[in-house]
Amino acid sequence: MTLSEIISNIDDQNEEAIIFAKKVDGKFSPSSEALLVELDNEEMGSQITDIAEKHCPDFDYFLEVFLVKGIMEDLKNTVGFKSLEQLIDRIIYYAEFDA
Repeated sequence: MTLSEIISNIDDQNEEAIIFAKKVDGKFSPSSEALLVELDNEEMGSQITDIAEKHCPDFDYFLEVFLVKGIMEDLKNTVGFKSLEQLIDRIIYYAEFDA
């Protein structure tokens, strides 16, 4: 699965899941390989690095699903962010520089 696929279908995802992705040339891209990780009760409150090591070594933390959903809603009401590609690019920018 890619970041683009996960973000495109974000409304179908568990809000408590965490998105991890592989960086391409040091940064995320829409085509980055990505995984959704759903935590069990024991893992809640664990460090992100511990979660990544256990569930998806070689992947980097991207964002939680609830954050992506919120950003999508905000951007849909913003002039200039109407296409899915623009939304995905802005979410990636947020994950890399604003999160």
